[in-house]
Amino acid sequence: MNELLFPYLMVHQRLGIPGIGCFQLIRTAPSVDWEEKTVHPPVHQISFVHETMEADHAFYRTVTQQLNISEVVAIQQFTEFVYHLKEQLQQGGALLPGIGTLLLNPDGEVFFRPVPQNNGLLKNISFSHMHITTAVPPSTSKPISILDNIPAAETLATEAEPSIENETKDKWWIYAIILTVIGLAALFIAFL
Repeated sequence: MNELLFPYLMVHQRLGIPGIGCFQLIRTAPSVDWEEKTVHPPVHQISFVHETMEADHAFYRTVTQQLNISEVVAIQQFTEFVYHLKEQLQQGGALLPGIGTLLLNPDGEVFFRPVPQNNGLLKNISFSHMHITTAVPPSTSKPISILDNIPAAETLATEAEPSIENETKDKWWIYAIILTVIGLAALFIAFL
């Protein structure tokens, strides 16, 4: 069951364990440090809230699919897993691979120590070596037209369309006047 917890948390961003609490995946956005000319990657952190959780039926369905068992068996296995997890917690702590360690403080409250983040794949990207220059068009004797590469049939169609659009745009006020007259006539008839 341990091997299903971390992937489920990564996919669903939330993992509730009844009687223990709720883990949540929090992702911070990447950031840019313009002074250092560096892009910092997004960071994933796992938070924990000790609260009473109800059964997560989506998790049971995932267990059912992953282990190829019925949902009843998945619920039984997860209930046994939670029972053993609570026993481990009472005996000094419970390790959840990829997530972290659950411990009890002297008051008997559960607290969470997350796994240190593996930053091996999350490197800062430096753009200090890049030089930004303005683009200069190539010097040619003949100006280049976009229409040079378009077949003749398409050129005629694109030239005809703007004139139709301009005629439509120029006559919009006629429709506005007609609608205004109809509206005034309807008001006049309503008050008679």
